[in-house]
Amino acid sequence: MSTEITNPGGAPLTTADRSTAVAESLKRFARIARQSDHKKGIRAYQTHIRRDPWIPTLFLALFLLPTLITAGYFYLIASDRFITEARFALRPALGNVDKVQNDETGNNSSMSKQMVAQDTLITTSYIASRQMVEAMERQMPLREMFSRDGIDYFSRFDADEPIEKFMRYWHKRVSTKVESNGGIITLYVAAFDPEESYRLARALMDESERTVNELSVRARNAALTESIRELKNAEARLHAVQRAMRDLRNRAGVLDAQAVSKNNLTVIAELRKKRIELSIQLNQSLRDLAPERRQIQDLKAQIQDLDDNIEKIERQMTSTDPEQRRLLSEAMTEFEGLENERKNALLYYNKVLAASEQARIIANRQIEFFTPVVNPVVPVSAIEPRRHLITSIVALVAMAVFGLSVLIRKYLYS
Repeated sequence: MSTEITNPGGAPLTTADRSTAVAESLKRFARIARQSDHKKGIRAYQTHIRRDPWIPTLFLALFLLPTLITAGYFYLIASDRFITEARFALRPALGNVDKVQNDETGNNSSMSKQMVAQDTLITTSYIASRQMVEAMERQMPLREMFSRDGIDYFSRFDADEPIEKFMRYWHKRVSTKVESNGGIITLYVAAFDPEESYRLARALMDESERTVNELSVRARNAALTESIRELKNAEARLHAVQRAMRDLRNRAGVLDAQAVSKNNLTVIAELRKKRIELSIQLNQSLRDLAPERRQIQDLKAQIQDLDDNIEKIERQMTSTDPEQRRLLSEAMTEFEGLENERKNALLYYNKVLAASEQARIIANRQIEFFTPVVNPVVPVSAIEPRRHLITSIVALVAMAVFGLSVLIRKYLYS
């Protein structure tokens, strides 16, 4: 016996109606099951809370109290800090003098860049140094600015503390940053009054500029002094070699042994050339004239005179006297050594002279300038401490710690 499902009107249900009815029934069962699981979860959590009474204590100690204490301090107690920002750079001053000089003199571009890079690091180090703090204390009541009663206890500095501890506090209130690409120095000054923050930043820039200029002048003057001293040494060396050559000439009895030898060889060459010309002329004359003729005899006499002169000069150059040959050889050797030393001394003198001229050019003009990029201005509002950010971070960390502690206790007592 079969049972047929009908609708309320008595007509039998179609296949689509049956599918819709089954889907609705499944949705209803799933909804009931979810509600039942949710209620069970709530009941299980409530049961766990009732079973573990430390959960509220952990919530209070790990989340609520840290968040309230942080918010209370930063919103009710913490003093406002006004930040003054300034940017400046040390730039090389390369003028037209470099364009008119040769490669050896005045070409100081690379040296200027090295000095600018070094002075940039020197400036940042000087701002963070004790000498800068002492210079600022001579210009303004520095410790009073950071130790007034209106500043909260945790941000205030005790004026009775030594300068070593004040240096740690100084590094928290004054900082610098150097851009690696452009070499721009950014100065940050934090104070509890906008006018004081501005005046301190302005004073730091002025003192840094004064120090950089003083270092630059000192370095240029030192380089000029050293170059002048070395130039005097090179000049004295050259003069000493020249005096030694003069004394040797006077002692050897000749102006210059090398010049004498060269002149003798030149005279011999000219005499031999003349003898060859006369010999050619004699041979041509013998074809037409008899040997007894006056013209032939004169030519022979001239040739004989040339031979005698050549022999005399060669005999003087190659004297058979051993002592004379030794003295001449020693004089020639000593002249050669002194001549080489004179050339080296002259070359070194020219190089030192060029370096001295370069140092003089650098000393007579400023090779770098302290250039403000962003001048300091009086801050309008305090941007530190960052109350919202710090309170939110503390709340999130406290919430994470509280959640982790709940999971640990549930795992231990489950």
